Amino acid sequence: MGFPGLSVVLLMSLVFGVSDAIRTLKEGPMIDADRREYKSVNLGDYSRPKPDDKPTVRVACTEVSMIIFIQPDFYNNGRQVSPQQLFLGDAKYWKNKPCQAVAAGDGQYVIKADLQDCGSSLMVSANDLIYSNNLTLSPPVGSLGITRMTKAIVPVSCPYKRTHVSSTIQQQPLAVSISSKFPKGSSPFSLKLKTDDWLGEKYSNTVYLGDTLHLEVSYTGLAQRKLFINLCVATLTTDSTSTPRYCFIENHGCFVDAKDGGLNSVFQPRSTASSLQFQFDTFLFQNDLRNTVFVTCDVKAAHQLWKSSPANKICNYINSSWKNVDGPDGVCQCSKGVCSGQTSKDDICDTLTLGPFIIIPRKCVQTLSTTFVLLVAPSVIEAEEQSGLVDKAVLPLFIRVGAICAKEL
Repeated sequence: MGFPGLSVVLLMSLVFGVSDAIRTLKEGPMIDADRREYKSVNLGDYSRPKPDDKPTVRVACTEVSMIIFIQPDFYNNGRQVSPQQLFLGDAKYWKNKPCQAVAAGDGQYVIKADLQDCGSSLMVSANDLIYSNNLTLSPPVGSLGITRMTKAIVPVSCPYKRTHVSSTIQQQPLAVSISSKFPKGSSPFSLKLKTDDWLGEKYSNTVYLGDTLHLEVSYTGLAQRKLFINLCVATLTTDSTSTPRYCFIENHGCFVDAKDGGLNSVFQPRSTASSLQFQFDTFLFQNDLRNTVFVTCDVKAAHQLWKSSPANKICNYINSSWKNVDGPDGVCQCSKGVCSGQTSKDDICDTLTLGPFIIIPRKCVQTLSTTFVLLVAPSVIEAEEQSGLVDKAVLPLFIRVGAICAKEL
């Protein structure tokens, strides 16, 4: 019949021979059509750099600025970008120095920009204020029109909680009045934020830049007295002596803000002797981008027998002249200088602070070479300064709609 053992041996030899041939074909030199030897490489023997788990973009937020830290290995692929390729905002900001990335000296790049710079946007919700912008990577294009990296836009933001007081029973005023001379809750004076029609108390402390604030001071003591305001000052904190500060009522009741661009700054006619209502347009301090403002007023309640005097008066500045709310205008003429007069020891006095008011800047509209300011923000003044539209020597310490106020504080 044959040799079965021999058949098995031949079959095994054939299998191992083919296996060796395949191994030789795979690992040994190979010959192409031009009789050149080459060897194939197993790509599985090599691996690309493993991506780092750390993020390459990190954002830190302060009260007034957004700080962005960027790793040079932006894509985690071993190819580094230069700081000149990174900037905050869209293309028009890539040459703006505060918006450009710089080497931080610790192996990373950094951009530090004010919250309102580099084209940032502000979103206001029920509980949050969110400043948003885009970090842009714009890689260069080679001389032959090729690029080895794609453009990237990374959204970055800084969220802030809105300050408020809430109650499970009824809604409470968001701005809280604080007395400096009486125990909590025992002051006969109050300072309140009112609605635009003066009929009720307003329950929100968030307003847009240039909106009109309506405030009311009242005296509720047992004795019948007449209320006066000596001065009112706006600051960024509850400390009325802090800087920057702006005194918009001073000199024993002179509403000087009306002379400094406050188009709606006025005392209302009295409804009662023991209360005063006044209003003014909101503003921001140019040299500080914090948008929380506190209002502090020195008030007093005098005997009703006191007539208007340089020390007891309520004066509006209307049509370039001083007008007395309570009587003859002559007592207001000292508003041009220093008002002094007799102050009774029987006067009841207090200092009230109301706030914080959160002032939200609005945008401006630009057309060709002219900027029409709806409600001015600090970044707008800076842009106009750079364009030569505003002389730096007369830039204001604070800004508001419709007017530039250059008062030294």
